[in-house]
Amino acid sequence: GLGMSNAMVSDVFGEVSGIYNPALSTFQNEGKVDLGYTFLSLDRKLNFIGFTKKFKLPKQEKGGAGITLAWINAGVGDIDGRDNDTRKIGSFSTFENEFYLGTGFMLTDKLSLGVGFKLYYAKLFEEVTSTSFAIDFGGVFKANENLAFGLVFKDLGAKYEWQTSKIYGSNGNTTKEKFPTVVDLGSTYLLPGNTGIVTLAVQQYFNPESEKSPYDTVITEVKEKSNNTVIRFGAEINIMKQFKVRAGLDRIDLSADDFTGNLKPSFGIGLSKNFSKSINLGFDYSFQLEPYTHDPVQNIGIVFKFK
Repeated sequence: GLGMSNAMVSDVFGEVSGIYNPALSTFQNEGKVDLGYTFLSLDRKLNFIGFTKKFKLPKQEKGGAGITLAWINAGVGDIDGRDNDTRKIGSFSTFENEFYLGTGFMLTDKLSLGVGFKLYYAKLFEEVTSTSFAIDFGGVFKANENLAFGLVFKDLGAKYEWQTSKIYGSNGNTTKEKFPTVVDLGSTYLLPGNTGIVTLAVQQYFNPESEKSPYDTVITEVKEKSNNTVIRFGAEINIMKQFKVRAGLDRIDLSADDFTGNLKPSFGIGLSKNFSKSINLGFDYSFQLEPYTHDPVQNIGIVFKFK
């Protein structure tokens, strides 16, 4: 996904992953296990493991269902801790985990709907942790053998609640941090002769409104900036059956004063080999440039497919 700037909400022709849209799992006929490790600068980390597969329901001849299981882990380490007098008091770290269960159901040969359940668990500081539950709703429409559309509503109901009374005692407070609701709309086109695919996605971020509380001195609610629209696109070319080249462009922010200032171009390759009629092993490498560091994001992925 990173090599194509994660513009994967409607991709039913390439490397299908239900993490982008729970309805996509109904198009992954083979069982697929993904393992990903990302090399990041600024002491950051990002890891991924996932499983996606389509299966038939009992006594079902047509259609089918799909399931996606995934775990995403991210964090920052070696944070320099200092007191008010700038004396070093240690090194700190933060982390965030997303546990994902997605289910999809194929209503017709062309239409699939899905729902994803997310459990977030994060640590902001020592003894300051938060857990949140969220839901995704998605759909995929395959217009013909070469064109598909996807739509997903993400992170409905997600929010963090940070309590600092364990650290500051009576001076601590509770901060509620609502997630933006994301609407992701995209399309994917399969190039003639199965030579590759091109994808386009538009993401709209609806940031939460601030809610006043009768306990304003105790509870603070974080309000994000205004809503914004981001465009991303990607392409994958099949050089040969076992070798693919990918490229993409992310963060085309139409609401920013300088919409080119946050651009994140990416590039990647994919290699695969059949070890039997039922087992395929793939290796993916991707890198992406970031606007706030000279070091690129580099991701290594292992893809294991089985029938």
